[in-house]
Amino acid sequence: MARTRFGYLRIRTAELARPETRSVAEPLAVWASRRVRLDGRPFSFDGHEYLRAIYDDTAQHVVLSKAAQIGGTTWALLRSIHACAMGLSVGYYFPTKTDVLEFSKSRVSPLLAENPFLSKLMSDTDTAGLKRIGSSYLYLRGMQSTVGMKSIPVDMVVFDELDEAPPESKTLARERLGHSDYKRIIELSNPSLPDYGIDEVYQRSDQRHWTVKCPGCGTWTSLEKAFPAKLGQEVRIILPRKDGNGHYRACPECGAELDMAAGEWVADFPSRPIHGYRISQLFSSKIDPGEILEEYRVTRFPDRFYNLKIGIPWADLERRLDAATVLSLCGEEPLLDRAAPKEDAWYSMGVDTGRALHVVILRDDIDDAPQRLVHLAVCHDFAELDALIERFGVGTCVIDGLPETHATREFARRHRGKVFMCFFNENQRGGPAFDSKPQQVVVNRTEALDMSRAAVREKKLVLPRRDRLVEEFAEHLTCDAKVLDEDQETGIKKYRYIRTGTNHFSMAFTYAWLAATTNTNWRGLFQYMRWVNEGGGPWIA
Repeated sequence: MARTRFGYLRIRTAELARPETRSVAEPLAVWASRRVRLDGRPFSFDGHEYLRAIYDDTAQHVVLSKAAQIGGTTWALLRSIHACAMGLSVGYYFPTKTDVLEFSKSRVSPLLAENPFLSKLMSDTDTAGLKRIGSSYLYLRGMQSTVGMKSIPVDMVVFDELDEAPPESKTLARERLGHSDYKRIIELSNPSLPDYGIDEVYQRSDQRHWTVKCPGCGTWTSLEKAFPAKLGQEVRIILPRKDGNGHYRACPECGAELDMAAGEWVADFPSRPIHGYRISQLFSSKIDPGEILEEYRVTRFPDRFYNLKIGIPWADLERRLDAATVLSLCGEEPLLDRAAPKEDAWYSMGVDTGRALHVVILRDDIDDAPQRLVHLAVCHDFAELDALIERFGVGTCVIDGLPETHATREFARRHRGKVFMCFFNENQRGGPAFDSKPQQVVVNRTEALDMSRAAVREKKLVLPRRDRLVEEFAEHLTCDAKVLDEDQETGIKKYRYIRTGTNHFSMAFTYAWLAATTNTNWRGLFQYMRWVNEGGGPWIA
C-alpha cells in the first residue's frame, strides 16, 4: 500500500513540475485570499501589500531576510499547506525540537482547525511533527538532530529561523529533495550578522527591495536602504506630522509622504536564479513609524533593533573583527621558522585540532612591548607539534581539548608542565583555571574569545609582514562573531560567539593568548634578573 502511494506521489509530482500543469493550479495569493481564515478573519493583504508578489513567486529557490512580525512565517506555512493540498510533501525545518512543538501547537494546529476545508483533508496522522494533508505529508522537524532529517522524501523544504540553526544541517535536509521532480527551497529568518545565515543566502540572490515612488518629486526609495546604518545619524525617512498627530514615512529628498502600498519589488541583480526579498517593518502600515524612530533613539541593543525592526544584518567591531583591522597590525618582520637568538623572550603556542592542526605561536618580550605573532602553521600530525615546541622553546602550549583523542592526550603527556588541554565551561566566571595535574585549563568560551579579540582591538599584538598565510589568519579571525541571546522564559540576555566560517586560526590564536597569560612569573623573574645584572642588588637564590 505504501509503495503504491509513493508511486502515485512520484507521478503526481512529475505532473505538477510541468509548466502546463503549474499554470492551471490556483496561485497561492488567490487561494489564500479566497479560502483561508486567520485569527477569525478572512485572509487579506491589507497593510502587507508587499507580500502579494511573494505569495505569487513560484521560483525554485526563494529567500526572505525579514524583520519580526511582518507575515513571513504565515506565508511559509500557507505555501507549505498549499503544496500539500496539491499532492506535494513538505519538510518544514526549525532550529530545535522545542521550536517545532511550539510552532505546531500555536500556528499549524489553529490554522487547520480554523479552516474546515483543510480539516477535511486531514487524516488519522496528526502529531506535532507530522500532518497528513490529503495524500501528502507536512513534516515538522528540528535541525539539531540528524535523526529527524533522515528518511523523509519531500518535494519542498522550508528553513525557518535559519540564523539560529547549525549551518551544516542544511545540507542534510536538502538531500531529502533527491527523488523529487519539483524541488523547491524556501529559506526565511530574521537576519543576524552580515554574510551569515540568511544574509549569506540573500547576498547570492537577485536581492529584491520594496521600492516606492515619491508622489511629489518622483524619487524611488527603498526605505531599509535609506535608513541610517549607525545609531546617532539623522533619520530622514520618518518625519513628524505638522499637526503633531504622529509620524509618517517620508521621501528622503523632498519630505513628501510615501504610500507604502504602492511600491514594487526591484532586484539589484535580476539575472540571478535565487529570488531574495528583504522585508522591514518600515513597509507595514500596521506598524507606527514613530515607534520605530523612538526605539532607534533609545535602544541599548542595536543588533536587535536592526535585525528585528529594520530587517537587516548588523555588526560592529565590538562584535566581530574585520580583516582590515587585523591586517593593520602587520609589521615588517617575516614569519619565523624557529626561535629568534635572544634570551629575554617567552614563546606561547596555541593549537586548534581537526582534520589538520592549526598552530599560532606568540613571542612575549621582556620590555613590555606588544606580543608578537611569529609563526603560523598547518600541521598534519603531532610529531610536527613536537618539533615546533623544540624549535621555539615553547614555554606554554594550550591545545583544543575536544575531541580529546588519544593522540592529544599523549602529546600533552610528552610535554608535561608545558601543554594544557582546553575545555570550555559557559557557567565559569573569572579568568582561565589552569590545573597542572590533569594538564587542562577550563575557561568560559565567550570570555576567552573576548580576551583574544580585545588583544587585536587594543593593539596588544604585532603581526608579521603581510603574506598569504597572514591574510588567511586575518580572515579566520573575522569568522567568530558575538551575538546576543535572550532566554525566552526568563528574559535574561547574554552574549555568545557563533562561527560564521572557517575559524581554525582564530581558535588557535585564542588558545595561544590563553597560554600567554601564564607568563607573569617569567616576566617578573626576568625583570628581577635584569635589575641584578645592572647592579641594582644581590642575587637571591
